[in-house]
Amino acid sequence: MLQDKNLTHKKLTGLWESSQVKVLDHSSTKFVVLSDLHLGDGKTSDDFVGNEATLMKALRYYHDEGYHLILLGDIEEFWQFDIDSIVKRYNGSIYEAIRAFGDDRVHRVFGNHDSEWGRLKDPTRNTPLQVNFASEALKMRSKDGDVRILLIHGHQGSRNSDKSSWFSRFFVRLFKRLKPVARKTRIYRHKSATKSQIPRSYEKTLYSWAKEQKVILICGHTHRAIFASKSFAARLRDEIHSLNKNGEGDPTIQERTTLLKHRLAEERLKDRDIEECDDSGDALPCYFNSGCALYHDGITVIEVNHDELRLVKWHKPGTSDQNVQVYGEGSIQAFLAQIDRGSVLKASVSV
Repeated sequence: MLQDKNLTHKKLTGLWESSQVKVLDHSSTKFVVLSDLHLGDGKTSDDFVGNEATLMKALRYYHDEGYHLILLGDIEEFWQFDIDSIVKRYNGSIYEAIRAFGDDRVHRVFGNHDSEWGRLKDPTRNTPLQVNFASEALKMRSKDGDVRILLIHGHQGSRNSDKSSWFSRFFVRLFKRLKPVARKTRIYRHKSATKSQIPRSYEKTLYSWAKEQKVILICGHTHRAIFASKSFAARLRDEIHSLNKNGEGDPTIQERTTLLKHRLAEERLKDRDIEECDDSGDALPCYFNSGCALYHDGITVIEVNHDELRLVKWHKPGTSDQNVQVYGEGSIQAFLAQIDRGSVLKASVSV
């Protein structure tokens, strides 16, 4: 996958400066950001289906707690499936749960795998089903009126996901037909739908734009959850380094270090130990990624709760002793203050 940095920056700047992009007010409203569900037809090639119950539980919680729902792209997998087969499978579960929020509480941004929403009737909407509901971006303003947050799917500037997506779609559709046979014959072993084909340096491109503009950028697309410009793997490394420096001879700290090293090895195995966003090693907290709903053990989301940002993992039943786990949290105003002065505060990691 080729990423054109100049084109990416140009497209993001165009969206950021556009007066046509809808602005949401996070000072008075709570939002939950979901991306990369890749809903299919519920059969062998549908990578989402195993997390249906987990997402249903999360949607009910956010509905009851008064959150607005932001669908940040690639909610449907149109590269492999047609709209009728997706709706047939999920209309009575996922779509019904989304419609329960009400049209005023659902905001859709299209991604590279579901860009068709400009011409299709959207099953997340109530009556009448609306066409041309999705947008390419959203912005958020704080209580003092400043607009400092941009939300996009994140495929902008990628040659095969943005400029030449038709070429990618052809091969994905072709492989979909072969995937079940390939799995049975062990020719293809698809261990994790989250193992991204997007370059590990991709985050640097989006981070660099957000740093230049001094804004917070929230994306999806890579299937790699990022909080405050740090991957989970990077946070694990930071804490391991701190424990090794300060915990020599303490068996409790050594046990904690062993646990963190095990988790770091898992992240590397799943190709989620990406390059640092900033070569200096002290990345400013301006880039966030909601991850995806394709993990074998659950889904990740980003919560915007007034002035608080949180990266949350909803665990699949039976995979963890915690139902919901916070992987990162912090104040939007504190993050923006750090971005403005160019300095970073260190944070520990939740495991």
